[in-house]
Amino acid sequence: MTIRVRSPLADINEAPRGRPVRTLPSLEGRRLGLLWSQHAATVKFWPVFEAVAEAKFRPTEVHRLYKTSTWNVATPEEIDAFAPKVDYVLVGVGA
Repeated sequence: MTIRVRSPLADINEAPRGRPVRTLPSLEGRRLGLLWSQHAATVKFWPVFEAVAEAKFRPTEVHRLYKTSTWNVATPEEIDAFAPKVDYVLVGVGA
């Protein structure tokens, strides 16, 4: 029997190239997006979190995308409609 130990990097020496991510110098005064899974464990936390985020970052606009199912991802169509409306997104994914 032969035991082989392999590098977890395998033949990859660098991360794959993706689309460049735009960085923001500040979150204040930008268009805020809130994406929430509506997980049952967060129903009391999330409204408080939203209020704190709005008070802290003072966004010019707030757009919300609440998933209809905790267990399913937001659809590509939902994300495509949501993304142009916001400059950054705070995501709540569950417990």
